[in-house]
Amino acid sequence: MSNQKVPRITNLWSKVADGEKGQWLSNLFIESTRPFEYTYGRNDDKTIFIRSKNTILNMPEGKITINDGIVREALLKQDAQDTVFEFRLEQPAEFHLETFDLFPFRLQLAINRAALSKVFAGKTIIIDPAHGGNDTGGRGQVSLLEKDVVMPIAHNLEKLLKRAGANAVLTRQGDEDVPQEVRCQLARRENADVYISLHTFSSTDREVSGAAVKYPVNSKAGLALATYVQEELLKKIKVKDRGIAEELEDVLPADIPAAKVEVVTITNIVEEVSLRGLTFQERAAEGVFNGIRNYFAVNQADLKVNK
Repeated sequence: MSNQKVPRITNLWSKVADGEKGQWLSNLFIESTRPFEYTYGRNDDKTIFIRSKNTILNMPEGKITINDGIVREALLKQDAQDTVFEFRLEQPAEFHLETFDLFPFRLQLAINRAALSKVFAGKTIIIDPAHGGNDTGGRGQVSLLEKDVVMPIAHNLEKLLKRAGANAVLTRQGDEDVPQEVRCQLARRENADVYISLHTFSSTDREVSGAAVKYPVNSKAGLALATYVQEELLKKIKVKDRGIAEELEDVLPADIPAAKVEVVTITNIVEEVSLRGLTFQERAAEGVFNGIRNYFAVNQADLKVNK
């Protein structure tokens, strides 16, 4: 077969599909100039491979980061006359493949996101959109208020958690004053497994930027939660890492795994502009969600090992 007739792999993209035929899927699409034969299977319970036969990879080899809650990344490489795709998952999940004889030709890898329900089943997460009412929190150089921008992030996070089967409870539903003591009491009353307080950071130095996560003093569970959330948040929103630290102010419950998430620095003009974007708000929520997922998943794995 001449090179002109050899199928060329031109694109790989992903999309989460919710509600289509009642399914919740991570869809990955491999696009090619022509139809191709393929084999597939698992290298282990968290790695799926696809080998497209007699194809040329017409895009860079290497890693593509996905981080959609189920699929962590994809690895692409040319192996002699074949192209090999390796999809690394956060946890074992069922999948199926389907082809679409279009132009470009498309191979769909559909991974069932219901596996997330195993992580979040029976979990209660308190989502605390910080400030509210007369307490505006930080203010951006233009006009954005912290109390306003944390609400859409909170609602996005609530939606993700509920879709995964968790009980997600907000400490406030609108622009209202809610004393910190009342917020913490709500968490105890709900017997919360995790408490997430959403904030932005403010600085008199307008060059300061980035995200940070804080946790209650001397809380090992809080440190673990903060570590996972910060790691996943940075993957999603690509801002400077301001680190992880103990929260010295009395704004987090000390008896519940808790994290104060300073999503960005609102006094930095670039990050204030980013915060106004709906996609940025969604990605911030996805990062926090992924961090919570990792926290629960590792704890569950530890429990199994220690039984």
